[in-house]
Parts: sequence; C-alpha cells; structure tokens
Amino acid sequence: MTIQASNYKTNLAAELITLNHYASLLTIGFPGLTVLTKFVERINSDLGSVFYSLGEYQKAKEYQEKALAIAIEVGDRQQEGRINGNHGTVLSSLGEYQKAKEYHEKALAIAIENGDRNSEGSEYLHLGKDYADLGKNLQAKKYWEKAIGVSIAIGDRELEALSTRSLASLFNCVNDFQKAKEHCERALTISRECGYRDLEANVYITLGNTYHFLGECGMAEYCLEKAYSISSQIGDKMTEFKSLLGITRFKVSHSEVAEAKDYLTQCIGKYEQIRTSLKGNNEFKISLLEEHGTFPYQLLTCLFCETEKFQDALYVEELGRARVLAELMADKYSVESHISANPHSWFGIENIVKRESNSDFLYISYTERQVLLWVLKANGGIFFRKSGKVELNTLDAEQVCDVEGIFKKSASGFGFLPAANCEDRSLDDNVTTSPRGRSRTNIRGEQTKDTERIRHLCYEWIVAPAADLLTEPEVIIVPDRFLYRVPFAALRDEPAGKYLSEKYRVRIIPSLTTLHHIQECPADYHCQTGALVVGDPTVGQVYYNGRLIDITPLFFANKEAKMVGQLLGIPPLLGRNATKQAVLQVIPLVSLIHLAAHGDAERGEIALSPQSTANSVPQEEDYLLSMSDIQGVQVRAKLVVLSCCHSGRGSVKKEGVIGIARAFLASGARSVLVASWALDHEVTAKLMKHFYTHLVRGESANESLHQAVRWLRSSGFPKPSQWAPFVLMGDNVTFDFMKKGKEELKGDNKEAKKGIE
Repeated sequence: MTIQASNYKTNLAAELITLNHYASLLTIGFPGLTVLTKFVERINSDLGSVFYSLGEYQKAKEYQEKALAIAIEVGDRQQEGRINGNHGTVLSSLGEYQKAKEYHEKALAIAIENGDRNSEGSEYLHLGKDYADLGKNLQAKKYWEKAIGVSIAIGDRELEALSTRSLASLFNCVNDFQKAKEHCERALTISRECGYRDLEANVYITLGNTYHFLGECGMAEYCLEKAYSISSQIGDKMTEFKSLLGITRFKVSHSEVAEAKDYLTQCIGKYEQIRTSLKGNNEFKISLLEEHGTFPYQLLTCLFCETEKFQDALYVEELGRARVLAELMADKYSVESHISANPHSWFGIENIVKRESNSDFLYISYTERQVLLWVLKANGGIFFRKSGKVELNTLDAEQVCDVEGIFKKSASGFGFLPAANCEDRSLDDNVTTSPRGRSRTNIRGEQTKDTERIRHLCYEWIVAPAADLLTEPEVIIVPDRFLYRVPFAALRDEPAGKYLSEKYRVRIIPSLTTLHHIQECPADYHCQTGALVVGDPTVGQVYYNGRLIDITPLFFANKEAKMVGQLLGIPPLLGRNATKQAVLQVIPLVSLIHLAAHGDAERGEIALSPQSTANSVPQEEDYLLSMSDIQGVQVRAKLVVLSCCHSGRGSVKKEGVIGIARAFLASGARSVLVASWALDHEVTAKLMKHFYTHLVRGESANESLHQAVRWLRSSGFPKPSQWAPFVLMGDNVTFDFMKKGKEELKGDNKEAKKGIE
C-alpha cells in the first residue's frame, strides 16, 4: 500500500509540473484555460490526499490550499466544498482544531447549498470531533446527533455507527454512563450487522470503558479482551494498541500492578511496531504520539518509580522523548539509533554523560500534580528526586488545573517591553504596519509579582529537590513538553536570591539520544570554515497568514549584523541582498550562521528578502524561511544563532517544540542559539557583541553566552526579560578563530563567497 501510494505521489508530481507549465502558457491567451485549471486543481487535491494518506500533513496542507484557491477562482462550488472538508481533516491531524472547525463549517455550508446529503452528514461527524477536541461537548453532541439524523435519512449505516459510537464516548466524558452504554450497544449492533469489524473492535473498547465506569468489572474486562481479539484477527495494530491500553488502565485501577506491567510492555511493543511501519512519515508519528502514545510511557515510568527502579524509569522516559527528531538526526549523520521497545536493549546513558565534562544532567518529567527529576553525574551516578504532590489550592490560586498550567504561564511578562526599547522582530501585529503605514506597535507592561511567584514555584518544583546534587559548573537540562516554556536561567529560590544562570551555565537538549547522535556524528560532517551573517532583510509588502502586510525594516538588526560581521571578518548579507534563495544557497557551506531578522511568533520561522517578482505581491513561500525549507537542505553548521524574536518558539508537543530551532537540529546543525520571546534591541546588540567577543577568543558557545549575560546583569540591565531570552540548544561547540586566523572563518569555498557577495 505504501509503495503504491509513493509511486502514485511521484507520478502525480511529474504530471503537476507539466500541467502548471501549460497553465502558465494558457494565461497569456490560449483557449481551454478553465478546463486545464480545473484539471490542475484536481491534481493538487489528489496530491494533498496522497500526502495525507502517507502522513505528510504539512505537504498535504500546502497542496489542499493550492487546490482550494483554484476551486474558488473558477467557481467550482462542489470541489470547493470537498476540498474544504479535506483541508479541515488535515488541520485536525496537525492539532489545529479551531482552523479545522472553520474549514469543516465552510464545507458543511456548501454541502447544504448543493443538497449533498452524504457530504452534509460527513461534515456533521467531523464538526462533532472538532468541537470535542476543543472541549466543547454540547456543540459536539449537537453535531453528532445531526449526523445520526442524516445517516438514518439516507441509509448510511457506517456513518450512523461512527456517529453513535462518538456520542457514546462523549457521554462517558460527561459521566452519563447509562446513555453511553445504550449508544455503544446500538453502534455494536450496526457494526455486526454490516460486518464493520474494525468499527466493532473500537466500539468494544468504548463499551469496555463504559462498563468500567459503571463498576461492572467482569463485563469491562470481557469487552476489552474482545476488542483485542478482533483487532488481532484482522491485523488492526492501532486498535490492538488501544485495547491493550484499555486493559492496562483496568489492571492499574484494580491495583493489579504485576499484570499491568506485562500489558504495558505489550502495549509499548505494539506502539513501537506501529511507529516502525510508518517509516519516514514523521508528522504522523508526532500526531500518533500526541494522541495515543504518551500515556503508556508515563504510566510505566510511574510504576517503575513506585518500585524504586529509577534507572528503568529513565530509560522508559527516553522512549517518549524527541523520537522523530532523533531519527532525523541519525539519518543525517548516518549513525545507528539503538532505541527499542525494550529499554534494557538500549545503549548505556553513562557513556553520553561521561563525554560532557564539568556538567550535570537534569532530566525532568511531570505528571498532573508532581515533577519527577533525575540527576546524571559524569561518574555514572543516577539519582532520582521528586517534588511533593502539588496542593490543589496552589493550582486554584494560579487559576490552573495542573502542574503543566504553571509551566505554561512561567514566562508570562517576558518580552513585553516598552515600545521605545523594543525593536520587536516578530511577524505579527506588533511589528508590522498596514500598507498605509499605520504603526501597530503596542506598549506592553513589564512582568508582575504574580509571574515572579509562578517562577518561584517552578524553582521549588524543578531545582530545589535536586539542588544539592548539582555540583558542576554546567547544568544540561532535558525538558518535557511545556517545560520548554520555563525560563530556566531566570529561576531563583527567593526574590532576593541568585538566579540559576548566576550559579551555572545552562544548556538545553531535547533528549539524551539526540545528544548521543551529535557525539557520534562523523568528525568531518560539520564545516570547519565559512560563516553566513544575515541582517535586516528587506521584506516589504507581502502576504502573511492570508492578509496583506508591510513588514517594517529593523535598523538595529542591520547594525547587529554589521557588528557581528566585523568581529568575524566577513561581509554580511543585508537588505535586499538577504534573499531566501541566497541564504538557502549558503547554509550548507558554512560553519557558523547568524540570522537577525523578523521571526514568526508561532513557529519561529524567519522573514527574508523575497526574490524580485514583477508586479505581484510575494507569497509566504517567496520570503519565509520555513521549517520545511531548512529540513530540505543539509545544514553542516556547528552553530546557528537565531537573533529573531520567538526563534525558540513552536508548537509544544509531546515530541518537543516543533519550530525553526528543531528544524536546524534535525537538518544537521550541532547547536542552535535561540530567543524565547521578543527582544530588546539595545540589550540584544550588547549581548551579541560580548557573546562573539568571547566566542572568537576560543571560548565555548555556552561559556560565551554565560559571560555575555553576566556582563549585562552587572552593567545596568538587571531585568531577566533583558538578559534571559537566549538559550543554547544542542552541543557546546567551540571555534578555533584565534589560532587559525580569520581566514579560517572566511574559508576558501567559492560557492559560499559567491552567495555572500
């Protein structure tokens, strides 16, 4: 199936190139444009569907958007409705539930307009899921009931069964277990009558959960075992996984710990089989982990911790950390990845730790009301600590429902600077002007006592339990999910106490495995010469997020790039010369990359100068340096400095932060220096000057950052919002500028020089 889909994708891509060529000719006066345009629309739509089936959701999204634009242009309402629905499904898979809902609503309106009852019923089903994903149960119930009504009217038994089972799951969520049972029994009857074996297995899972909630343990176990039996017979690995997970939860709730561990091991093994079968479908792997995969790892971690098997717990934690990123890095470096479902078969973590001299590792996980900590020492010692159970009144006082809510709020107030000091390098309303030139910069307040209290809580939970074990000058932190939002450098034990970055050099790694891959990469993989410095690209009037904006110049980013270029002895790419094409051409050829430009607040993507386009406004792909652009090139830089607002941001998933920084690491960069929030232009210039001064002297990247931050704190910039935005991710690299001279940095690569010039 995958091979056939892959061949189909290749053939469609070749056909699309040809058709787009003919379409461009027809726009200058040849007949038949409408027919051909509709054909191109169909090809784009089909490509979107193929990429979706292959789990490549971003590409699916791109092709569906192109197809939708054509359908609207030619007035093909039926296709417009169908593509809106497909696009909504893609967005839902990407976790963009609000946008998914909007597209499904458009598809529903067109289906009703066209009298297309089949599409109408399907969109009711999708909208119910969208509202459920958004936590809006009443709306979800309304749409699933409508889907049932349409399915009965048109005789669509599968739609009726799917909608009825969805309603049963919803009733379980709102504790109406009797209604859940009734709907499950109805869905089970339909699936049996029609031979929908996969649906029958899934209904048994829902029914098993319902019986569990009703306290009917025997029936609950029977239903879950039945689901496992059916899914095993038909080879439905995903439903096998779900049924094993249901059985595990049942065993845990009845304190059958030994059996629960056995089922958890089977559950994780099945999940790993599914991951292996997906091969290169990285977005689907991330989506799979987000929806289903984390719970068994977290549960097994807790079970191991309860039995004081702390090292086994750490191995299990690593199975759920940055797996896709680690696989991408292993592929780039051509090294083997030794992670498997059996944690005992994996390589020893002691070897990774020993290679990081003068460092302690702080490995962090968290549950709903507790933080789990492992400290790894260079001598092979592994120590486990945990915070106390967080009291509910503490969470209520901060208006959150769990520990994660505190982590989400921990950086609030940072980057909200007075407009006079902030050259906000963000691609949002705060740094753009309308085409008429009206400034949209907002004046925002500084951090409050409330945010200081929240950061103190973070210190108490994350650092304090293990503080006595952190004896080395550097702390390498391995965060979990929303811990990436925590400003570790700015944490302190009390209002007048020392900040963490005063006591230690702080560095972030996505997982032990990713660091292992960096350590094992071939010695000649990364460039030893050449640098690329980019500042203040001239972006101008462009389309961004579907609207026309005029992106303002960055005077201080221009000065910063010139300063960095002078320290490094190379000419920077500035203004109109800093095109996306020029940057992508040079990226694979240099050892150091510095980008000072506007950054997207959601994923950290960077605005560069578009190639000149005659009489047309540039689209995002013409100027925005995206994650897919970076992942499409071979990055061989030892260090990438992203001096852009929010360059450390991205979608927070269980896989980690999905953003531009991760894309650079995935494509081969050894380390990335990123900003967690909007930047103060004056402070950033001073920080970069001192950072590069130390770096050129031969000091490591992390030591250079540490010294630059120390200078800022002692030189009239005491606020964490000023000195704490930058974080080093990955390896702690050094350069040999002084010994080999600036020619070493310039390099002798003609292609790199050509790109810079």
